[in-house]
Amino acid sequence: MSGSVTTLCSNVVNAENLALTRNQRLFVSGRDGVYELSRSAGGGCGTELVPVRVPGVPDQCMLNGIVAQEDCLYLACVHIDEASIPLIPTVLGDVNQIEQTTIGLLRSYLETMVCPVDSYIVRCDLGQTPLAFTDLLARLPGHVMANGITTDATGRNLYVANSAPGSAAGIYRIPLDAGDPSGATLWCRPPGCKPNGLKVQGDVLYYTGNGAVAAVLGSVPIEQDGAAGEPRVIDTGGLVVDDFDLADEGFVVAQFSESMVFGSGFLRFLSRHGRELAVLKRDEIANPSAVAVARESSALFRAGDVVLVDKARRGVSLFEPDARWRKWLLASA
Repeated sequence: MSGSVTTLCSNVVNAENLALTRNQRLFVSGRDGVYELSRSAGGGCGTELVPVRVPGVPDQCMLNGIVAQEDCLYLACVHIDEASIPLIPTVLGDVNQIEQTTIGLLRSYLETMVCPVDSYIVRCDLGQTPLAFTDLLARLPGHVMANGITTDATGRNLYVANSAPGSAAGIYRIPLDAGDPSGATLWCRPPGCKPNGLKVQGDVLYYTGNGAVAAVLGSVPIEQDGAAGEPRVIDTGGLVVDDFDLADEGFVVAQFSESMVFGSGFLRFLSRHGRELAVLKRDEIANPSAVAVARESSALFRAGDVVLVDKARRGVSLFEPDARWRKWLLASA
């Protein structure tokens, strides 16, 4: 693919996910909180920390999926309780705060097999000043490792991917107006994978997930009564996929690495039927974990640019495609 890849910012430790609001404000989740990125006075990229200050939510959490809905941000927080294995954090550091490199991610998955895991969905009102996550929307039940999150087309429900190893892996649904932190319910268990990234378009939920044999991109119809329909596999390419975004004519998928353990990652561009149309491999891309197609221009990017979180590079990069691919990405804009 032709086009340039440039760095927007490179100072977000454990950069994981991103959200674009309807007016193109850009937020990125990292180790210390969520950062809003903006154009600085000197023409560079400025970052402003949006801290997590929610009663009952541990200070040391992994901050994962983030989504914007109307005037709010929602964030998935995970805490692994290492009290039963005190020697490990003493020697290797708190798993909730370590760099989420490939090795770090493997450690966290291994520890979820032996340690209690708590997951929380917290909310930030974008109308308040200063910004902070202060409200608890839900505490997910049981052994849940909350990862990707999204809202449905009505804006009434939040969907959360549980990426924990074992039989609990699945997609949970939370009513946004429930007012009950225990309101999360298991909605669907896509076969053959641990769900990771989630997106909803119309009455279909799309997901990525990693399985024992291959990574999966699939879809689940949302029935009229809100129940999950029959999951359908769209693509099984690659081994380690992370998040993705929808383009009008297909998907942009973040391939975290080339193998189960090591290797640089890249972006895959797929048709709606799962056919691979192009791959973006560049020296400037190391381990992408999330992507978003900019629908409108802002001070940081143009409409049709692809914003990507790169975990290994501790920040956010920008792919500026040529005219042909920009048209493909924005066909309905």
